[in-house]
Amino acid sequence: MSQENMRASDADREQIVTKLRSAMDDGRINLHEFDERVQQVYAARTYGELTPVLSDLPAQRNAKSRPAIAKEPGVFPTWVKIMWTPWVFVSILVTLIWLATGMGYFWPFWVAVPWGLALFIPTTVGYLVNKDQHNR
Repeated sequence: MSQENMRASDADREQIVTKLRSAMDDGRINLHEFDERVQQVYAARTYGELTPVLSDLPAQRNAKSRPAIAKEPGVFPTWVKIMWTPWVFVSILVTLIWLATGMGYFWPFWVAVPWGLALFIPTTVGYLVNKDQHNR
């Protein structure tokens, strides 16, 4: 029986998803492509169905053999930008509406602050978890 027809395990699927996440973090695929490919991975039953998901991406070395790349200070991971970008634009929009309607009571506070606090929690947790993983 060829390797392509053998059933893939959940661990095999998770390895593929990890490689896809790394490709997204490197900017090789966008969030929409990542989502489509993850769906394909979890729907795949055999190695032959898993192979095409990574076929257009460069082979990745494992984390231990990958050279340490120091990230530039001030550069945020992609997931942080994705989470915070709508908040920034909506906050600007409601502030502009507030300015255009006479600048009475500063009601944009009730849009920006609770939403910002809701985003701050997963950002902080994600940062701490990511920092912990890099220190290992």
